[in-house]
Amino acid sequence: MTTGSATSIHGSTSGVDLSEEPANFAGSYRLKLRVLGASVSVVLQAGVTPYLYAELRRAWERCLDLSDEPSSGNSAGAEPVHAAGRPFRATVSSRVGTSVVTGRTFRQFAADLTSAITLAGITAGRGELVMLHAAALADTGTGRTVALVGRSGMGKTTATRRLGATLGYVTDETVAVDGAGMIVPYAKPLSLIVEELPAPKHQIGPDDLGLLVAPASPTLALVVLLDRKPNASTPKVTPLSHAEAIIELAPHTSSLGEVRQPVSRLCGILDATGGAVRVTYREAGDLAVVLPALLEQPAIRKTWRSVLHRGTEPSSEEHSHLHGAHSRVLKRAELLDAVEIPSPNGQDPELIVMTGQGVVRLSGIGPAIWHALATPCDLVGISERIAPHIGLPGGYESHLLESVEKLRSHGILLDA
Repeated sequence: MTTGSATSIHGSTSGVDLSEEPANFAGSYRLKLRVLGASVSVVLQAGVTPYLYAELRRAWERCLDLSDEPSSGNSAGAEPVHAAGRPFRATVSSRVGTSVVTGRTFRQFAADLTSAITLAGITAGRGELVMLHAAALADTGTGRTVALVGRSGMGKTTATRRLGATLGYVTDETVAVDGAGMIVPYAKPLSLIVEELPAPKHQIGPDDLGLLVAPASPTLALVVLLDRKPNASTPKVTPLSHAEAIIELAPHTSSLGEVRQPVSRLCGILDATGGAVRVTYREAGDLAVVLPALLEQPAIRKTWRSVLHRGTEPSSEEHSHLHGAHSRVLKRAELLDAVEIPSPNGQDPELIVMTGQGVVRLSGIGPAIWHALATPCDLVGISERIAPHIGLPGGYESHLLESVEKLRSHGILLDA
């Protein structure tokens, strides 16, 4: 039996909250934003001059909610001298709460403010949106959109700047997909390394970078897992099975466990996008070569099925195994989701389950054990239930026990 696991990621906000009351440059400066579909209000309480307010507003231009904003008389003049040590302070509010962001320098403050705004949107979208830590760019004519998924260092921001000259900029941070497969745009400022680390990244708006505007309602059409390698001579595209893709995608999600039947939602997204692919590449220009054709790949038919609630009552003979004085009776744990997927080799199917600990992929004898425990039983009962389906070679007991213990360690099985 093979297993793989992953857990969700969540953002955080850092800052220094000083005890003294800072001088208030901001007055009534506010930014009303739409972030992943949620209304987010930013109140700049201290340290932000008119010039810096104009810089922030321009960086967040594509996320501004102007639906009921009064016209502002504020304008940016010459950049003033900023007193050293003057703290910056703002509040970030949404329907789920308010956070405070502070900083000693404007660059650090602006970077932390971006994190707080993003976290506010993610928190508001919990339970409704499937959210991938990814960049996204859309065909400006059709709205078909590619999500570029990968850990830090895989080149998402660099690729966004390169591809944004021909594709519309959707986001460089979080790709949020609703129940209809539509992306909720989040065209935030890009976080760019301008000075040597550990200096904070600069927050630069997509307009200042010349990135094209995406259609208002982009549709997710392609999921790409980025694999950037300095020695890659040519870009390589590797199709992934749903099981492979979900295990790789899960660590790049936010609050996946709060979505109803999260594994099924991911499978539906992969069906609609023709299945995920891994692209091994060296430079962002390589992606520009392979993505146009990939964006045209059609959806695929559903071959998976939900097995979260499937089960049958045990026979009278099976009931007898539950009454032994020394029997160790096992049962399924309560899972967030369980999906059966055909294996790539066309043999026994695989299971992808989600527990409170994360996403786990089961192959080999694991799926058979899961199905055998539609009702509780002991090890003898499990062996009798799975034997007609997969066969049991001599000396199978130790292998069965080992597999059961692995499932218990991942929170998939419990003692009854």
